[in-house]
Amino acid sequence: MKTLIIYSSKTGTTKKCAALLAANIGADSCDLFEITENIPEISDYECVVVGSYVRMGVIDKKVSAFLEKHKAQLFETKFGLFICSCLSDKVSDAITKNFSEEFMDHAAIIDCFGGELPKDKIKGMDKLIVNSIIKIAKTDPTFTVSEKIVPESITNFATVLKEE
Repeated sequence: MKTLIIYSSKTGTTKKCAALLAANIGADSCDLFEITENIPEISDYECVVVGSYVRMGVIDKKVSAFLEKHKAQLFETKFGLFICSCLSDKVSDAITKNFSEEFMDHAAIIDCFGGELPKDKIKGMDKLIVNSIIKIAKTDPTFTVSEKIVPESITNFATVLKEE
């Protein structure tokens, strides 16, 4: 199955997840593209996957614009959507906030692959926000931060996409 994986990555986690997904699908049949690259024609692929990091509950605006621009094409092919987020208890909120019901109805799968907080790659205001989130998580048991990628989610995502 010829698959196009388009992603946006701020710290490298989403890129890493896109590569792991490609390996699970079969890397020889996958093309990976950063959202800022010159993306090939969607119609050349049997399956399209779009992934983004989540920052402050919102996916990358370039990913949102891509989805809106290519909605009709995506709805004519098998496609999946994934996010990377460390706020495991906020995943369903992030999915509902960022993907319309229409996308949820048409997608073969939508999931979160977990996330990482590579402090060496986070700068400026983002670093302050991350430190605040970690501090809150330590004192508020209702606020969960998980700083790891979830390989099982990636494997399951690939399995769903490979189903006929």
